[in-house]
Amino acid sequence: MNKYDWGLKMEVHMELRPHPDIELGVRRTDLSADFTIPETGIDTDTGVIMVIPGFGESCETEHQKGLRAYLANKLNCIAVGTSYFGIYRSSQIQLTPSFLYNYNRIYGLNMSFDDFALAQSGEELYRMITEPVLRRGVTSLDIRCQPLLITDKGEYQSWGFLPAVDNLRVLGEIINKYDINRKKIIAFGNGYGGYIAMLMGKFAPQTFSLIIEREAYSRAELKHIVSGELMESDYVFAFDLNQGDLRFTIASSSNNPWTIEDETSGYYFSDSCRQIRSLHIEKHRCVSPTSYCIVHSENNENVLIKNKDQCVDILKRYNRVDYRRIAANGSSNRLTDQEFIEDLSNQPDMIWEKESDDTDFSLDSICSFVCSDKVYQFSFLSEGTLEVSINEIDE
Repeated sequence: MNKYDWGLKMEVHMELRPHPDIELGVRRTDLSADFTIPETGIDTDTGVIMVIPGFGESCETEHQKGLRAYLANKLNCIAVGTSYFGIYRSSQIQLTPSFLYNYNRIYGLNMSFDDFALAQSGEELYRMITEPVLRRGVTSLDIRCQPLLITDKGEYQSWGFLPAVDNLRVLGEIINKYDINRKKIIAFGNGYGGYIAMLMGKFAPQTFSLIIEREAYSRAELKHIVSGELMESDYVFAFDLNQGDLRFTIASSSNNPWTIEDETSGYYFSDSCRQIRSLHIEKHRCVSPTSYCIVHSENNENVLIKNKDQCVDILKRYNRVDYRRIAANGSSNRLTDQEFIEDLSNQPDMIWEKESDDTDFSLDSICSFVCSDKVYQFSFLSEGTLEVSINEIDE
C-alpha cells in the first residue's frame, strides 16, 4: 500500500488486509479505519490515539466522529477509529424456531413467523413480540424466548481478541507509514472498548504511553459469548409502555459459534481462549513503560468492582496506574468523554508520553502468553506488521 497524502484533509479513510481469524477460521473482509487529523496539521509532537467504540456503536456515528475530532485537536494526535471484527453487532434481529416454540408454549399462543414479518425495525419487532404477552399481564419475556442478534459481515463476537489484534494491525500501519511522535501512543475506550484497549496493552507492552479506560470488562464474559447455552441474556432490550408507567424487557442472545458444552468441537471456548482474554493472569505481565488511567464505579453491575480491584492490584506491580474508584453515589462516571478527557488534561501528574520512542514494532518484539495447553505468540515486525500464532504445548 502506498503512503497516504494527507493534503488538507482532516478525515482519512484506510483499508488494509486483516489478520486471519486464527481461532475459528472465519473468512475475513478488508479491515477499515478512519483517521481524524488535528486542524493544525501534523508536527513532530503529533501522536496517535486509538479511539475504540464499545458495544452497539460503530466508528461512523456522529458521536465517534465528534469525539475523534475533539481528541485530535485537544491532544495533538491522529485520532483513529477502527472497524474491528464484530463491531457491527446486532445489525439484524432474527426469530428462530426455538424462540417461536417456547413463545407459544409458555404463553399459550398460536403465533407464526408471518405474524412478525411486517416489522420494519428492531424496535418494532420487539413491540410486536410484546403485545400478545402484555395482554396476559407479563412485563418481562421469559429467558427461554430469546430473539437472535446477528453480527453483520458474517462475523461473530470474538470477545476482545480479534478486535485488539485489528487495532494493533492498524496502529502498526500508522507507525510504519507516518512520521508521528512514537513517545505518545494512546488507547481510549469505554466498557467493551476500554477492555479492547486494555488487551492491546497486554499484547503490546512496550508500545503505548497511556491507556485510558472507563468501566471496562477485565476477562471473558460467557453471557456475551455463549448466552444461548447459559440461558443468560447477551443483551436486554427495555422500553417504556403506557407513558412510562410500565417497563417491558426482552432478553436476546447472539449468533456466536462458540460452545462450552462440546469439548470436541472446533468452536469450543476452552481455558486457553479464556486466559488469552483475561487481564487477571499475572504471568502474562511484564514491566512496561505504559501508564494506565482506570475509572470504575462501585455500582457497575456488568463488571463488579472486586474484579477491577483484582486487575488493578496485578497491574500496579508492573505499570504506573492511576485508579479512580468511584463511589456508588459518585458523579465522575457521568462525565461525557470530552469532559473526562478535559479533566485528565488538567491533571499535572498525568503522563501522556513515555521516555522512549521504542515500540514493540520497532523492537521486533515476540510476546508469548502461555494459556493452559496453548501458547499465543505475538510477533511484531519493524515494517509495522503483526503475526499472531497459536501453538500447542508439548507434553
